[in-house]
Amino acid sequence: MEPTSPLAWAHPAMAAVTLLLAFYVFRQGFHQRVQRLRRVQAPAGSWQRHVKLAPWSVALLVGSAVGGVGSAVTLRGWKPLATFHGWLGVASAVTFVALWLLGRKLTAGKKDLAGAHGVLALLAMFAAGLTGLLGISLLP
Repeated sequence: MEPTSPLAWAHPAMAAVTLLLAFYVFRQGFHQRVQRLRRVQAPAGSWQRHVKLAPWSVALLVGSAVGGVGSAVTLRGWKPLATFHGWLGVASAVTFVALWLLGRKLTAGKKDLAGAHGVLALLAMFAAGLTGLLGISLLP
């Protein structure tokens, strides 16, 4: 299959939508941090949205990373993870899985992990955003 196939746009489109969802989930979590540190009321339902959408965001990020590797190999004929974009995408997905696992402990009552969860979320979002920027040069 040639890279100009409409299927070649599936990974970039999925990744873009997924990154937007991840940013939305990040914002909901950030509202919780502001509430915790400044004792300011978070927007109504932000915690519930964060907890409800975070697993979907992580699953889509992992799916996007897998889809990106699959797209590179099957549609472009590249070696797996032949670019820094690919490596950073996989590392970003792994970071999001670690973030999700940490979040599960946090919702189970280990409130002392809130700071680490926030820092890891910032790192994961930075890695995902940089992955997206690097991917622009690889668009079909």
